[in-house]
Amino acid sequence: MKIRAIYILSVFIFMIYLSSCGGGSTGPVQNPVMYGMVNSSNWRSPDPHAILTDYTMKIYGTSANGQTIILNVNAAEIGEYTMSQTNGHYAEFIPNMSANATRYSTVNSENGSGFIRVSSIDEEAKTMSGNFNFKAYRTSDMTFKTIADGNFTNVPYQYYNISDTSSFDNIFIFSDHVQQWTAAEITAYRNDTAIVIKGEVDRSEAWESVTLWLPATVTAGVQYINADCPVYAVFQNGFYEFEGVNGSVTVIENNESTRIARGTFFFNYVDSEEQTLSITGGQFEVEYADSTSVTD
Repeated sequence: MKIRAIYILSVFIFMIYLSSCGGGSTGPVQNPVMYGMVNSSNWRSPDPHAILTDYTMKIYGTSANGQTIILNVNAAEIGEYTMSQTNGHYAEFIPNMSANATRYSTVNSENGSGFIRVSSIDEEAKTMSGNFNFKAYRTSDMTFKTIADGNFTNVPYQYYNISDTSSFDNIFIFSDHVQQWTAAEITAYRNDTAIVIKGEVDRSEAWESVTLWLPATVTAGVQYINADCPVYAVFQNGFYEFEGVNGSVTVIENNESTRIARGTFFFNYVDSEEQTLSITGGQFEVEYADSTSVTD
């Protein structure tokens, strides 16, 4: 009887196992990933992200050692896009997290080339997939990096409607490496040298904030966050402040009459434990105060 009971129990456990593994499951959902070969060396980002607007796409990821790949598509639908200096399709490679790191870009040379193939945009899951390769140059010495066998799968994207400018929402959103935050307090002003925008999370939830500095007369377009440009970002977490060392702010609108600025952003930073982390999915729509000097 004891052997029979053990046998029945074993069968019961096995049936539960089959039920949990099989049943109505359609198979495991693949985690987001972005990978490729940089000059024949493996590159992989376990936490890639993407931004989709009415007219453009941006897919980006950072590896564990701080190397970043950014894909920019001047379109917003499935297709294959060939890169050139003039059509708005381009790719970039940032070799490290140094504030002085010089990016390699396909637009830095007429020999820059490559393609981005977007094979899937899942509007329900808000993910996109595809593949890419490119050859990018840096302007300082015209050396290049060859990125081959690139792939991005199930990369989550944030959608932004940039066509409708009739409404105004006072918002500041960003994601740290844990979750997405909506700022409870937003401060925005323009002085003689910069537009400063700061979003602070509710202190009862987290002691975090992001501050952006943009040129006072900034216009629509991509503004790079690095040591050579007047665009800066700081992520504050508790008593620590971390400077954004690589990334970009895409300014959708800066209306100097209404003092309304809209845009998206992301950047990388190195935390107090020397880990490479990212602020992603950033979005702002703010009305800034005018604090410029009045001259006669």
